[in-house]
Amino acid sequence: LLDMKQPLLSIIVPIYKVEEFLEECVNSILNQEFSDFELILVNDGSPDNCGKICDEFAKKDQRIKVIHKVNGGLSSARNAGIEIAKGSYLSFIDSDDFISEDFYKDNMNFLISNKDVDMLIAQVCYYDGNKNKVVENFPRKIDVKKEILSYMLSIDYIGSAWINIYKKEIFDKLRYPEGSIYEDGYILTDIIEKIEKIYISNRGIYYYRNREGSIMTKKKSLENWRDIFSTHTKQLNFCYKIEDNKKIFINKYVACHLAPIYASLEYPDTNFKEIIQKFENYKFNFSQLWKSEIPKKTAIKLYLLRLLGYQKIIELYKFLNRY
Repeated sequence: LLDMKQPLLSIIVPIYKVEEFLEECVNSILNQEFSDFELILVNDGSPDNCGKICDEFAKKDQRIKVIHKVNGGLSSARNAGIEIAKGSYLSFIDSDDFISEDFYKDNMNFLISNKDVDMLIAQVCYYDGNKNKVVENFPRKIDVKKEILSYMLSIDYIGSAWINIYKKEIFDKLRYPEGSIYEDGYILTDIIEKIEKIYISNRGIYYYRNREGSIMTKKKSLENWRDIFSTHTKQLNFCYKIEDNKKIFINKYVACHLAPIYASLEYPDTNFKEIIQKFENYKFNFSQLWKSEIPKKTAIKLYLLRLLGYQKIIELYKFLNRY
């Protein structure tokens, strides 16, 4: 008889055009000291040999499930994995990255012993094969909602699915927005609303590969910028409702104002003035910006933006960038 025991952990790997890195990624998961998992490989219509590589792995290890689907993007691939996941916990690994052998063992043992923790945040190493920097965590629980908000929205990579291990129930009714490039940031506030306690772990390392051609290193299209504005706006609206957390609101306020400027410089024939004006509806005075923890240069940029207006600031940026 087959063992019908459900796995404790479901690991979902979305796959598209990563033939060069896929075996290293999958092997780093299969070589874990922790073994109570199912590995869901989602071949998102990859035109290379990724699908074949997935099938070969599945023949060798019964913990592996393979989904072959028409290309729909990262969100679509993750959602397909979530639909069939049987574990009590979820983990997402990007297929061009890999993990240390101890990534799951201590972290899963901690979650088993601390069932009140909804989400665990692991350590990351920005990996390029040469200069590799590990961002070391100071281990601790956070169970105050506004402190969870502050932590998760103040550090960019925390919102990325690949650095976290989640209780599966968080995704019972939650899915990644298909068609979005910055899907992690977009659903981050939804995740924050569903969790009561997080743990920052100093065990295991996620190796995030810096490489040309990845989604995050490509030149942003106009649609990318609109996606960024949509994500910023959603996070800003969320923070604006929380009156006792001005620090995080200010950080989002800054991002919302500077992003249209950078977009305008990248696409000089496109006017993003209306986006700036929309963000101006969030009232915040300069003295509050100046007293906040954002860099003083950034505060000055925002003050000049309000003083001179969008068009003058764009002209000033263009002038300064000539020299």
